[in-house]
Amino acid sequence: MSSTSVSPEAANMAAPQISTRGTQSPASPQKVGAENPVPEVKAAASLRESIRSVAEKADSDRESTLRSITNVADDIEEAIDTLNDALAKAPTKAIISHDDQLNRYIVKIADERSGEVIREVPSEAVLKFARNLQEIKGLLFDKAL
Repeated sequence: MSSTSVSPEAANMAAPQISTRGTQSPASPQKVGAENPVPEVKAAASLRESIRSVAEKADSDRESTLRSITNVADDIEEAIDTLNDALAKAPTKAIISHDDQLNRYIVKIADERSGEVIREVPSEAVLKFARNLQEIKGLLFDKAL
C-alpha cells in the first residue's frame, strides 16, 4: 500500500472559495455555530457573465428569426395577391379537391367558360404513381406505416 501526503498549501489551492456573512475576516479560521452562519459557496462572476451572454445571444437570435419569418410571410402574401390579380384577369377558375385515398389536396386551374382543365397540381401521372405505390405498400408490408 502506498500513501500520498498533501501539503496544506496545495489543499487550500484546491478548496473552493467560501465566504460567510459573519464579522470575521476571510483569513481567520471559520467556525460554524451560533455566532457564525453556515458558509455559502459563491458562484464565480465569470459563470454569471457567460450565462448572461448566452441568454442575450438567444434573445438576439429569437428576434432575428421572428424578423425573418415576418419577411417570408409578407413575401407570401404579396405572391398570393399577385396570383389572385393574374387569375382575375384571365377567364379561369381554381378548383381545389381532396383525394381521400392519398389524403392529398389537388388544385386544378380550369377555363371558366368551357370547364377544360388547363393545369393540375399534382399532375394526374403523379397521382396515378402515388396510388400504385399505396397498393404496392399494402402488398409488401403487413402493417400500414
